[in-house]
Amino acid sequence: MIVDIHTHLVDYDTELGQQVKDDLTRCGIPRNVWKFTQKDYLKGTEKADRAVVFGIKGRATGWHCQNERIAEFVESRKQKYVFFASVDPLDQQVLDELKYCHRELGCKGIKLGPVYQGKHPHDPVYYKIYEYCENNQLPIMIHMATTFSGGVPLEYARPVHMDQVSCDFPDLKIVLAHLGHPWIEETLAIIRKQKNVFADLSALYYRPWQFYNAMILAVEYGCGGKILFGSDFPATTTESSINGLRSVNKVVEGTALPKVPMKMIEEIIHRDSLSLLGIKL
Repeated sequence: MIVDIHTHLVDYDTELGQQVKDDLTRCGIPRNVWKFTQKDYLKGTEKADRAVVFGIKGRATGWHCQNERIAEFVESRKQKYVFFASVDPLDQQVLDELKYCHRELGCKGIKLGPVYQGKHPHDPVYYKIYEYCENNQLPIMIHMATTFSGGVPLEYARPVHMDQVSCDFPDLKIVLAHLGHPWIEETLAIIRKQKNVFADLSALYYRPWQFYNAMILAVEYGCGGKILFGSDFPATTTESSINGLRSVNKVVEGTALPKVPMKMIEEIIHRDSLSLLGIKL
């Protein structure tokens, strides 16, 4: 089974504010990457047997996903897609939204992103979200990595902050997105020491030197079993991500540098991430 644990479904015209579009342009990312159709999304994730799908709510940086739209998309496709809701700590009714998404829309997890949402991950509002998720066995996917969105301190994206969160909420299942790059060492140290903290490697393979070094570090730390497969669609597709993972050693071909064991790579690609996160379908 191939589980793509990290995919986005957004509507470019109604859910991405001008700030997001300007940030894309400023960072040299073609806007049409995020201007995709539902048909494009289905094609981009067709190689996955299961895929977790979400949007981003983060008014501080111009992200305005609609959970209802994603829940409706998943409703008729439950054999493959898994709905994670996104909630924004700047919303005064955030806990009501969280409960609504869980109890009424049937989300199986929560997507958070402090560097999009303008709050430190130790903020009391986040702690209330963590508490609800732990009490209701809802895993969280949290963006703890760099981003093209501006206006919020990058400090809010440091993976090390989630080490304290895991200590405070030991039964909360946490996925650190994108291996926490550029703080990959922090991420690997955390997932190694905290039993309920994992990381996905979405949107990394196309930085081949960084990706190679990340995988070698995972081997050296012995924590490859805590790494989950993800694509970060629309940044890339499930299929291209699989191919990219399998090409990890190309960057060191013809050198004496160590090779990443392909056994670890195949285990990541075929890992049953949903079971690891306690998601029951």
